[in-house]
Amino acid sequence: MVREDWAQQGTAMKKSSETIRAWLGSRKIVYAVSRPEKFNDKVRGADRETAVSIGNTNRPPQVLSFARLTELADRDDAGDIAVVALHPHEPSDCDALRRAYKTGPLDRLYVHIWARGNLARSWLEGRGAIDLYTGKAIEAPDPVQVAAGELIVDEEYNGLSTGNGKNTVIQILRSFSAEGYPLDADAWLRAYFAAGGTFAHAQVVENFVREVHAGKRHRVTPRLRPEIVGILRKRVTERPAE
Repeated sequence: MVREDWAQQGTAMKKSSETIRAWLGSRKIVYAVSRPEKFNDKVRGADRETAVSIGNTNRPPQVLSFARLTELADRDDAGDIAVVALHPHEPSDCDALRRAYKTGPLDRLYVHIWARGNLARSWLEGRGAIDLYTGKAIEAPDPVQVAAGELIVDEEYNGLSTGNGKNTVIQILRSFSAEGYPLDADAWLRAYFAAGGTFAHAQVVENFVREVHAGKRHRVTPRLRPEIVGILRKRVTERPAE
């Protein structure tokens, strides 16, 4: 849930928090924040305010940094834990959350997003998360775009801002645009995250989408075949259903 939807200028915090608690159920709640040492700091009180409202208690239970979330996998009660992630923003925190979701046996994960434009929202939507404000998940990313995202992910080891990574991203964006796909940053980020993309490179992908949409001419070396969209479309149709 995005903080703006949750609070609605302070008029909906109680009702929204009740919705979140109902979804979390009776599970043990562990709060994940960027800086646990500042959790009780009055100047940085947004994390605590949110935790108090969601948990309906002035004494929120365990508070961990995002980096320590993977430790929960070793707990005997890991399957009974619900993680409430508060305002993930920094790429390192978001990637730590992504790894915990991917590898840890977390029973429930709720993410409280600071602003609608945060990359964490694109990741959640790309993974099919439910928006508790609307009660619905956004439509799944286009499978052909997800297949293109897999090609982008394959280039992450050398970075995406230059070299083969940049060549791949720009050619994909141009090829898909020529086939009628909109140069929509949100749509491409959802597809990229659905393909396993990381926050460390997501900003580069977003920037390239916006630059190509704005008409910026990038100098790139062809790396993919001109008919790459058709190739990926065929690959998707031949792929066994998951």
